[in-house]
Amino acid sequence: MVKSHSYRLHLPLEFETPAAALAWFDEAQRTGLLPADVDLFHPDALDAAQHGFSTRDLIVRRTRDRIASLAVRAGQGANHGR
Repeated sequence: MVKSHSYRLHLPLEFETPAAALAWFDEAQRTGLLPADVDLFHPDALDAAQHGFSTRDLIVRRTRDRIASLAVRAGQGANHGR
């Protein structure tokens, strides 16, 4: 849950494929721009209903807050190593 005094950053980046988005995400995480406890996910039905996300959107969320099967890397058969 977001605390009332916190801020969210929305980055409207576009990639040709989920794999390209994941490569950018992994590099940002490797260099410390993104925390280690987050991952790149496909939105679930709740995300779509609450935020209007579609199947073409990808979201960054805390790993503990999401089902592992929705992770972009899960669809590639890659092991995230966490």
